[in-house]
Amino acid sequence: MSKYKLIMSDLDNTLLPIYTQDEFVQIWFRDISKVFRAYGLDPVKAASGVNQGIRAMLYNEGGRKNIEIFYEEVEKICGYTREQIEPPTLEYYTTTFENVYDITLPNPFAVRIAELMREKAKYAVIATMPVFTIEAVAMRMGWVGLKPEMFDLVTTAHTSSYCKPNPQYFQEILDRFGTKPEEALMIGNDVREDMYPCKELGVDTFLVTNHIITHGLPHDDFRQGRYEELVAFLEQL
Repeated sequence: MSKYKLIMSDLDNTLLPIYTQDEFVQIWFRDISKVFRAYGLDPVKAASGVNQGIRAMLYNEGGRKNIEIFYEEVEKICGYTREQIEPPTLEYYTTTFENVYDITLPNPFAVRIAELMREKAKYAVIATMPVFTIEAVAMRMGWVGLKPEMFDLVTTAHTSSYCKPNPQYFQEILDRFGTKPEEALMIGNDVREDMYPCKELGVDTFLVTNHIITHGLPHDDFRQGRYEELVAFLEQL
C-alpha cells in the first residue's frame, strides 16, 4: 500500500518554471488590454478591475467560490459586469495568453513527476493558486507536456473557496478526497505558500529547490531537493 493517498503539486515555478513574476504581469497587462479594447471596453479600466478582482480572491475567507468574489469585485471597481468581462477574458486565456510561454523554461521532469504522482497515490492534484480558469491553467500545463485529464483535480477559481497561503485552501482539497493530512504530500517551490500551511495542517511536503522562493523564511527543516531528487523520492515510495 502506498504511503500517500493524495499527492498534490504546485504548478508555477514547481512543474512550470517561469523567469519572473514581474515579466508575467507586464505581458498579461499588455495582451489582455488589447483584447478588452477589441470588445469595446476601456482597456485600462477593465484590466484594473480584473487585477483587483484577482487580489480579492487572494483574501477570500471561504463560503463562496473564488470566481464569485472575482466578478463581484470587478464590477465594484470598474463597473463592468460578468457578462461584459467574461467573453474577452476567456478569449484571452485561450489565445494570446500563449505569449507568456516566451518567459517560461522547459522542465524535462514534469511528465515523469506527474506519472509518479498517479502511480504512487490514489489521487493526484495540481494545487496551483486558484485565481485562474481551467483554460488558463490548462494552457500553462501544456507548456511542460501536462494535461488536466492526467489529474483528479486542478484547482481553479471555480473549484476553490480560498487561496494560498491559507491552510484552508489545502484543507478543502483534503476534504474533497476524504484524505487525512498525514495521508497527503504537497510538492512545491514556495516556502510561504506551500510549505508552511501544509506543515500547519500536518501534510508532508517536498520543497523543490530549482526555482525556490523563500520570502526570507527558514526552510532547512523541510524535505527538499532538485527535480532529480524529487523523482528519486517519489520512485521509492
